Amino acid sequence: MKMSVLYTRSRWPPVLVSYAIGLVMSWSGSSHTSDVSTPPTCPALAHLRLPPEHLPYYLYSHPEVAAAVRNDTQCYRQHRALLPCWGYEEDCPPESRYSPPVCAQEWEKGKRHKLSNTERFWWQAGFGYAREQRRQLVTLCEARSQEDSWLECSHYARYCKGRNLYLDFRRLKIHENHFGKRFKRDILGPGDIGGHCKVITDRLTNMAGHEVHGLMSWYAELENFTSLNFRPTAGNENCDVILDTPTYFMKLDLGINMYHHFCDFLNLYISQHVNGSFSTDVNIIVWDTSGRSYKDMFGDTWRAFTDHPLIHLKNYDGKRVCVREAIFPLLPRIALGLYYNLPLVPGCKNSGLVRAFSRHVLYRLGIDHGQPQDGRLRVTFLSRTTRFRQVLNEDQLLAQLRTDPRLHVSKVDYKHRKMSFLEQLQHTQNTDIFIGIHGAGLTHALFLPDWACLLEIYNCGDEPCYRNLAALRGVGYITWEGSAGVTQMDELGTYKGRGDYDKFVNYTVNPTEFRRLVEKAIMYVFNHPAFPSTHMHPKEEL
Repeated sequence: MKMSVLYTRSRWPPVLVSYAIGLVMSWSGSSHTSDVSTPPTCPALAHLRLPPEHLPYYLYSHPEVAAAVRNDTQCYRQHRALLPCWGYEEDCPPESRYSPPVCAQEWEKGKRHKLSNTERFWWQAGFGYAREQRRQLVTLCEARSQEDSWLECSHYARYCKGRNLYLDFRRLKIHENHFGKRFKRDILGPGDIGGHCKVITDRLTNMAGHEVHGLMSWYAELENFTSLNFRPTAGNENCDVILDTPTYFMKLDLGINMYHHFCDFLNLYISQHVNGSFSTDVNIIVWDTSGRSYKDMFGDTWRAFTDHPLIHLKNYDGKRVCVREAIFPLLPRIALGLYYNLPLVPGCKNSGLVRAFSRHVLYRLGIDHGQPQDGRLRVTFLSRTTRFRQVLNEDQLLAQLRTDPRLHVSKVDYKHRKMSFLEQLQHTQNTDIFIGIHGAGLTHALFLPDWACLLEIYNCGDEPCYRNLAALRGVGYITWEGSAGVTQMDELGTYKGRGDYDKFVNYTVNPTEFRRLVEKAIMYVFNHPAFPSTHMHPKEEL
């Protein structure tokens, strides 16, 4: 496609198109080899705290920001290239999307689909998912003037945003629900939540759906949204607390489990795209209607999203709170949402959305990516010291790997008492092959380099879990083929009456078969086009 065609499809003025094209050439470079914490080359945009490779994409969707810096000689480069965009912008051509998916085949044999596998994967698990949320937004409470309130939501109130909202928490009474439900549905009755706007009743009612779990929808919190006869945040006596800073309300999954908790963080990041802002000058209020404390093993990650301490809902128990800008982000267990239990298009990998999330978090947390220093692949073996799913002969397996001159092998235990989460991320980001048995620690696959490979020694009967996570991130994935050579060393345990379960035993694995799988992982990394092979010893290059 000729560049002139791309220009005509853009909503930008020509001078800004030329400017953004310059940004692509000056900042994106090689997306695989650039240091994830390299400071931006345009100081005028440093306050955005975005990875340099993301800046052109941000400016495409924020032309007013591009206009403000287009005359800055430190930012501008006059080159020609394809105009980049995330993909959810309505005028973004498919060939300009960020980090598109890769599929083994475009069409499934014997199945009829309107879209190719690549397009289906992009809509399901890439920036198409954010685009669909933006397209679904409908106004539920209509403002009559600029000073009025308003509320809009996507289908089933999965994502909502409002202005000048009123929330009366005098029903909350956390002291009466100390060990009770985390997401009670009756704390906001008629008149307890609303705004000075016209509620469109049928639209609000249509938000009700089958998603009754607290981590699937905001409908339970918003179903009693009411038209009020006063303007919240207008300095009246109806507010005990006024929040002037944009505020995200978040219902969180398990904070002690990386797989579950990073579903929270990923959906917060997607919601930032839907909202159109990555500012860290925001409040985050943890919506928990119980009095229980929330144990968060990954609290450092919040620094990628807010400059302020988390606020807990119990801080507003008994108070009337008015919020100038409120966001109710996508939740971690939405049906067919990202990424909990999401069935992926077979044979497809590399969600640009998940890759962008990985880069975003690593950049904002200051995690550096280094290259192999001594010409060897960096292998990380994640050891479990929990009661179950230990690899009992792991020392034998590691001794075998350490005889291979191509490998630098590390054994790690990612317990927080032994290694902080930021140290864990630093180690993971500097890993080429990540090895471990099924467990939440394999969620570190989200933060591996583009060329890396995840080797799940045994999936313990949960086949799609980390296979899909690796596919979303776009890294390689290998696991035990069949069950021969994997030996359970104690009787099957029982968990909450569910009966025998492969996750509640320990294992030994056949060293020969393990070594074969590692060799497959080595070949995957060596043959990946993004692998920085110039850092390998010449005699070891393939």
